Amino acid sequence: MNIADLEQLRSLFAEHRNDVLAGKMKGYMRNHFEFYGIQSPLRRELTKKFLDEYGFPQEDQVFEVITKLWSMDEREMACVALQIMDMRKRKFHLDDIKLIEYMTVHKSWWDTVDHIASNHAGHYFNKFPEQRGIADEWIRSDNLWLQRSAILFQLKYKQETDMERLFHYITLTADSNEFFIQKAIGWSLRQYSKYNPDAVINFVESNSLANLSKREALKVVQRTMLSS
Repeated sequence: MNIADLEQLRSLFAEHRNDVLAGKMKGYMRNHFEFYGIQSPLRRELTKKFLDEYGFPQEDQVFEVITKLWSMDEREMACVALQIMDMRKRKFHLDDIKLIEYMTVHKSWWDTVDHIASNHAGHYFNKFPEQRGIADEWIRSDNLWLQRSAILFQLKYKQETDMERLFHYITLTADSNEFFIQKAIGWSLRQYSKYNPDAVINFVESNSLANLSKREALKVVQRTMLSS
């Protein structure tokens, strides 16, 4: 596949346009993006059909293909880019952080950023732990989506979570008034509480967090207490 082939993908998606669903999807995303109105199962099926016919982008074309998909109006095209990244993430190399950052800061919204953070950034930093200092730069940036990604990239690390790093990132952003930061703090703590509840309880009790963050952080812990 090369960048010219993407027009064939657009034509394939256009054949399955559903204006009713497109309107609902656009409304759900607060009118930030246009849609073909293609639901996830069909979108994945069409993407697979396209890749089977045109092949996977060569390594030297990945950045160009992904960024071209990202630039297209319809949000389903960004989802195709995410699917391609999912399929190649085990082959990530050091330079892929540039692509991860690009996708995070361009046309940013929770639907793409959260997937990139927990899947692509998470896998990248697990494969190249010496690169985690980049996340230190993210958390200190003035871009809320990079900050959110720094907080969330360990979501799938389970017992391997770097607790000190996670807690440090949260203390740096605990006074944020941004909903997406407060929610990310609670989400990351809630996830980690499944594996180290005592540490999360102690952290929440010892630090000044937004009420939203506290509620989200302790949901699993409280549910476990009620059922025991």
